[in-house]
Amino acid sequence: MRVYDPETGMRGVLVIDSTINGPAGGGTRMVADLTEDEVGELARAMTYKWMIFDLPSGGAKAGIFGDPAMPAEHKRAVLRAFGRSLRPYLSNKDFLLGVGPDMGIAGADVDEIYAGAGAPNPVAWESSPRWIIDGDQAGYHLTGRGVAAAARAALDSIDRPIAGATFALEGFGQVGAGAARYLDRDGARVVAVTTIAGGLHDPQGIDIPRLLELRRQHGDGCLRVYGRGEAIAPDQLWSLPVDVIVPGARPRAIDAYNAGGVRARIVCPAGNLSVTDDAEDHLQRRGVVCVPDFVVNGGAIIATWIDILGGTPAQALAAIARMVAEVTSSILAEARASGRTPGATARARVRDRIFATRRHPISYADAQARAKQVLHFH
Repeated sequence: MRVYDPETGMRGVLVIDSTINGPAGGGTRMVADLTEDEVGELARAMTYKWMIFDLPSGGAKAGIFGDPAMPAEHKRAVLRAFGRSLRPYLSNKDFLLGVGPDMGIAGADVDEIYAGAGAPNPVAWESSPRWIIDGDQAGYHLTGRGVAAAARAALDSIDRPIAGATFALEGFGQVGAGAARYLDRDGARVVAVTTIAGGLHDPQGIDIPRLLELRRQHGDGCLRVYGRGEAIAPDQLWSLPVDVIVPGARPRAIDAYNAGGVRARIVCPAGNLSVTDDAEDHLQRRGVVCVPDFVVNGGAIIATWIDILGGTPAQALAAIARMVAEVTSSILAEARASGRTPGATARARVRDRIFATRRHPISYADAQARAKQVLHFH
């Protein structure tokens, strides 16, 4: 569905990929060079994400064409216009579970979208004070907690402990900062980080608590004022000799052209569609483990259902750590046994679940009951 508002100049799109497993849900992306194809691919990725965790939702994605750094008042008007355009969808939870934050869109921005639609935001973790954890909004924790859990499981699969393992992270926004926080707590050593402002490499390990504080003060410019290590170009990240690299920005970060330069033992994508299929084939032939992105970055969707069911941040973080680790271990074990890539293995599992799913719509109430079973929520 394409939408346009002549008063604000808002142009947007909503893609509903599937409602076969329950009301559709996904994030809202706002970037200047957004394409409809990108939004469609991301909506399909959301279907895979919900289904790999057996959660009762289908995939959706929303997109707004524009620079998220536009003046605040104009952005607010654009977001509200987008919400008005989607009112029939955002007010029907039997069809659309919700649209959440994504690249260029924070939790408070999602609140503006729903305000424009005249509907309450159904997911509190995106902006509620109740979901502030260690001084930061939950978005700086949830997906990152899952990234750390997936990385630990992947390292376990090659008999490498996470304590002392070296990591390179693409992006230091909500997901990258959250991943760094939990990797640091697990004893890992983050040695490189990139943002849109550049890159930083310190083989001795970056002081993550300090960098997190600098990010609160300086945003993506935190790398410039960190004061240690060496500056690197963002594309140098892929060739660093680390245990794990974490692509976390735009799609196709690792493709057939640069996969040969990857020197990590594990690729653990925090971003959607970060690794192309042919790149994953190439990495597997070289013995590099590539965890499916829709497993690694499933933390936010798990938290969404915990939140809807009335759970707490602690319950969400515990569920994310458990479920992401279990699915990662299961997929990697099945892939080793079959000889297929982990991505192909995970997609086949999703397709099997889709074919086994009943073919009539599932109401919001039915989806809640199913989510309680899957999450062991009482």
